[in-house]
Amino acid sequence: MKTTVVITLLNDWRVLDTLDSLLKQKLSPDEIIVADGGSDRKLLKKLGEYEQKSKNIRIRDIPGSVAESRNKTMDLITGDIIVFLDSDETAPSGWLEKIIKPILEGKADFVGGKTIPMHKPKNKVEKYIYEKSEWNYNNIYRYDVSKVHMGNSAWKKKIFDKIGNFDEKIRWGGEDYDINIRAVQAGFKGVFIDEAWVWHDRGVDTLGKLFRKNYKYNIGSTIAYLKNNESKIKTKKAMKIGYLHPLEIFSFFIKPFSFLKGQILYRRLYLKEEKT
Repeated sequence: MKTTVVITLLNDWRVLDTLDSLLKQKLSPDEIIVADGGSDRKLLKKLGEYEQKSKNIRIRDIPGSVAESRNKTMDLITGDIIVFLDSDETAPSGWLEKIIKPILEGKADFVGGKTIPMHKPKNKVEKYIYEKSEWNYNNIYRYDVSKVHMGNSAWKKKIFDKIGNFDEKIRWGGEDYDINIRAVQAGFKGVFIDEAWVWHDRGVDTLGKLFRKNYKYNIGSTIAYLKNNESKIKTKKAMKIGYLHPLEIFSFFIKPFSFLKGQILYRRLYLKEEKT
């Protein structure tokens, strides 16, 4: 089965490290498609050098949101397995063969892996983020494949052929949750595996950045849950405080406001459309 790695980005120079890590894989991908959303000329020139260096790399100008860029990339993919890697992630040399192994062995239709910090925490906020992320992986993600992050995941292409592409209406990080839920509801099997990990440079190191990101992600996930009739179960779980840390108090108080905003946007995006 042919494998295609898809990376979306906009002016993110870290993608060069991502590409370097892909070129060092023990199992080389059949193609690497970089969907650029309109980066500056200097970065594009550098990306062009990678395209000349490897016949497997294809740099394409695909502007739009993450969901829009991924959807436009679907028409370019020739692989049977699609692997998504983010531009702020780098992979160890054995990563690709591990992330696609369950699919090749017939044990799963889509696979998610974990991310580990690229550097040591610079302050208490980063330390909290790292510890909370590890707690989430150990206590939530491995038991709920609807939480699999698209960055560091592998999918049979036939899943998208059956359920459709990413929902371009969801621009708040919920497009990942939406596609996961739709895949599970369509009968596809997903698994989470620890060994398929990648390094992740999160770029979130202040309380302001953390809460803005959580607020947006909660909005996106609320829309995805409402759209797929999963809101009662998922919202009830989300409102529980599982990981105990002083900063969780702030995060807990953000949730009601983001849920409300998500509900308003859901009605505006979907219910009004049904009426018309």
